[in-house]
Amino acid sequence: MASGENPDHPRHPRNLQGLLKFAMEATKEEDAPHESQLQPMDEERRRFLENALNSLTVDVVKELEKAMKTLLDDSSSDEAKVEATEIVTDYVQDVDAANDFFKIGGFTILRPGLESSSASLRAGTLSLIADLAQNNPFCQQKLLEMNLLAKLTELLSDEQPVAEKALHSISCLVRHHEPCLAAFIEIGGLECILGCIQADSEKLRVKSAFLLSSLCGELEPVRDEFIKLNAVEVLMDAVKPTDTYDPKLETALSSLQVLTECKAGVKRCSSEGFREKLEAIIKQSAGKEECEDQLNYAKTLMQRCFLNEADGTER
Repeated sequence: MASGENPDHPRHPRNLQGLLKFAMEATKEEDAPHESQLQPMDEERRRFLENALNSLTVDVVKELEKAMKTLLDDSSSDEAKVEATEIVTDYVQDVDAANDFFKIGGFTILRPGLESSSASLRAGTLSLIADLAQNNPFCQQKLLEMNLLAKLTELLSDEQPVAEKALHSISCLVRHHEPCLAAFIEIGGLECILGCIQADSEKLRVKSAFLLSSLCGELEPVRDEFIKLNAVEVLMDAVKPTDTYDPKLETALSSLQVLTECKAGVKRCSSEGFREKLEAIIKQSAGKEECEDQLNYAKTLMQRCFLNEADGTER
């Protein structure tokens, strides 16, 4: 959201997707005490809706070009550039619009945005990159060719929430796109993920653990490489028994469950200290609905690492 924008009066929707979202948000607090009675739409209401939709019919490319002009103009204020970035982000959530944005030269605004002295503009540009890349192989490849991964990795050490958005944009680039993932690994990306797992920011720790789990689930060689980088030891150290739900604990246990799907991971987990941690988690989480997932992860790890699968006896 651009500075100065009133959160109680969000921007008007620019397309049909935005209209639907706008309508849902506007009515989400309303109660419906009676069952709705479907009735034929009267002529006046039909014309109103047609006019509303027609007013939203815009030339997307033209709007993108207008935003680009603002972003490439050195005289534009940081506030104006942030607003222009948000406009582009709204449109490129549609895959076709994202591809069109590349074709009209829109990607030229990305590196200047990432290198801006404005944290808000850096964060906005990272959000834009994430939306361009998510589930879009065409844009993932074009972003890879721009060699932006090194800059995104550098921004992992930036202030919050820039670092969190950098991790999100990396995730959108490398997931389900092996060329991007290979390039990320080549520049030390897996080590960066492990570094984020040990960061002071809770959100960064949680998001990086989720990314580790996702990448390991996609490709076994990535899991094996994480194990070689001592990811198991890092995550075991992050496991702190608690009698309440803890997202950090849950994500650490979840990641360890992925890493112990092979003998090498199990072997690294088989320490007396870790068994004591699992026993404490199982005891303290039992019977608490909010702790169900972390309890199940702990039980799975106990079974894999310390009990004989055939008869349930200790290894």
